[in-house]
Amino acid sequence: MSHPKLAGTRTVFRIAAVGDLHIRSTVPRELVREVSRVNHCADVLVVTGDITNGGRIVEAELAAELFRLVTIPIVAVLGNHDRRSMRMKAFKNILTGAGVIVLEGTTVVFDRGIRVGFAGVGGSGGGFWPDEEPDTLPRRAWQALAVRARREAARLDAALASLDADIKVVVTHFAPTTTTLGREPVAKYPLLGNSELARVIDRHDVALVLHGHAHLGNALGRTPGGTLVRNVAFGVGGGIVIHELPLRTLRSPDHPSWRVTGIPA
Repeated sequence: MSHPKLAGTRTVFRIAAVGDLHIRSTVPRELVREVSRVNHCADVLVVTGDITNGGRIVEAELAAELFRLVTIPIVAVLGNHDRRSMRMKAFKNILTGAGVIVLEGTTVVFDRGIRVGFAGVGGSGGGFWPDEEPDTLPRRAWQALAVRARREAARLDAALASLDADIKVVVTHFAPTTTTLGREPVAKYPLLGNSELARVIDRHDVALVLHGHAHLGNALGRTPGGTLVRNVAFGVGGGIVIHELPLRTLRSPDHPSWRVTGIPA
């Protein structure tokens, strides 16, 4: 999916990112304040899933009201709580009606002279053994999770292979690495992500991975292949986090250099 050129001549590309909003019956005032300011701070808003707490239509409608405050493009993936919806088509239609681009093994590219492309999947649990250890699930349970993990990884692989962009950003809900799981109990690791995602990411020239889901995790990590990973769950970042990429670094032989800031007060 392509997108018209973004306005302006700034020398940085700014991604505002947050996950795990878990919207229920109301939207917290501090979140409304941050979202209302994001238009002046970023070129794109990325939401890494668990937009709602239970996938209910009323929760999606509240989220849509929140997202209508945003005038910059919004890119999102669905989380495991969103997938609880009993009316998934209606759920997604409400979000897309509010301008949200929902990535489900799909891509979108934004053009500021240099093309910044996003590939996204919700992802899945499945665990990180043997790449990052440990193997904490009984073999039969792991095999059941592994089916979905491989399917989601294959969707991401196809999306990245088709993505024609100067810089590639991956958006998932589940973690591709244990390095952003922080204080999460080791026994929960197989439910928080899987190493199949990292294997796919490391086969492609990905500059940044954004994920959520691990509420007790830490902000910064890397895949086994060295790709930069950021956990932007609301509780980890304390709100919306801005990732700034100086566009001149894209013409450098070195890897792109991201700066991380918050929403100005």
